[in-house]
Amino acid sequence: MLCASLEGASLKGCNFEDPAGSRANMEGVNMKAVQMEGSQMFGINLRVANLRNANLQNCDLRGSVLAGADLENCDLSGCDLHEANLRGANLKGVTFDLMVTPLHMSQTLSVSQ
Repeated sequence: MLCASLEGASLKGCNFEDPAGSRANMEGVNMKAVQMEGSQMFGINLRVANLRNANLQNCDLRGSVLAGADLENCDLSGCDLHEANLRGANLKGVTFDLMVTPLHMSQTLSVSQ
């Protein structure tokens, strides 16, 4: 699903895990304002994806790749980001309330406002 546009889509409760162990590749996808609350996205590749204003509350993002992603104003409340790669991601205005894995335990982040 490389570079697909899912802008404004409702994908609540989706399971992006593959029983065979493959990881979903959604690199560069446009998911602006998407609703994905409670989705299982373990190991998903969302490198350089547009997730601006997305609702990712309570998602399992363990081991996911969000490097270079635009997460501006994204809601990551209750997410598990253990071993997630957020290098170079735009984290302006991101909500990190009630994290399953506190960010200070998973990696060092700097958020510029």
